[in-house]
Amino acid sequence: MDLSIVEFFQSFRSDFLDFFFLIFNEFGDELVFLVVASILWWIVNKHYGYRFMMIFLTSVAVNDTLKNLIKRPRPYTLPSVDSVTEPTYGYSFPSGHAQNAGAMALILNERYGSLKKWVRPLLITIVVLVMIARVYLGQHYLTDVIAGLAVSVLVYYAFIYLAPKVKINPIKLVYYLIPLMILGAFFIVDKNYYVAIASMIGLTLGYVLELRYVKYEVKAPLKIQIAKYAIGIIVALLLKEGLKLVFPYSGNDDLNLTQLDLVLDGFRYFILTVWLSLGAMWVFKKLFGKYQS
Repeated sequence: MDLSIVEFFQSFRSDFLDFFFLIFNEFGDELVFLVVASILWWIVNKHYGYRFMMIFLTSVAVNDTLKNLIKRPRPYTLPSVDSVTEPTYGYSFPSGHAQNAGAMALILNERYGSLKKWVRPLLITIVVLVMIARVYLGQHYLTDVIAGLAVSVLVYYAFIYLAPKVKINPIKLVYYLIPLMILGAFFIVDKNYYVAIASMIGLTLGYVLELRYVKYEVKAPLKIQIAKYAIGIIVALLLKEGLKLVFPYSGNDDLNLTQLDLVLDGFRYFILTVWLSLGAMWVFKKLFGKYQS
């Protein structure tokens, strides 16, 4: 049944639909997450930005744990299914893109969903189109994307309902969980898990140091916000892509990564998130501190 649904969607293939769903595929990918997260952290509210990223990255870690437990092959591995985009590495169930899009939509909805009538329908539409895109592109079965969305909801509401009951500072909790998360890396040999754990460590370290030593308030006039973001995102993208040259993969693609590749990938994202949470804030204060509103 699952396979026939993928084949049904691909029976409508056209150049326009390929392009359309490739665009919406990106809304569940890391680049859109980086753009949204950096806007929230640098321009809107750094505390909300930290919350946004930690819930999202926890969702990513849970997703990869489930994938490596279930180990379901992707649809494009079957002869009747085309991989419309570059084949996604790793396993199929649950869908990471659907889970990512769902997590981002839920966190954004809590702050912006009630501000404008169109925000919530827009977020829902994007999530649904990401789910359809992953099936159309041959990367997931329908049950994969439904499960991915369901897990994003479970992770989000676990934070909402369980976090207030935890009688410990959330930052200290992350520190206490770090050894357990690192231990998990020996059993979950997957790129996204290493990236998620390294990013959570980098973000938390940078967030704590920024609150203690930099203390930059992100509110500023519009022209300063634009200048801040341009500087911050250019450096972030240079780090994200440039560090690939410093720490290149030993193989030719994402499908054949070694343990060392995964560790170095995690280190790359550790540096990137320290820049996002600490380095950029220090630069912004030095350059634009007098314009804080």
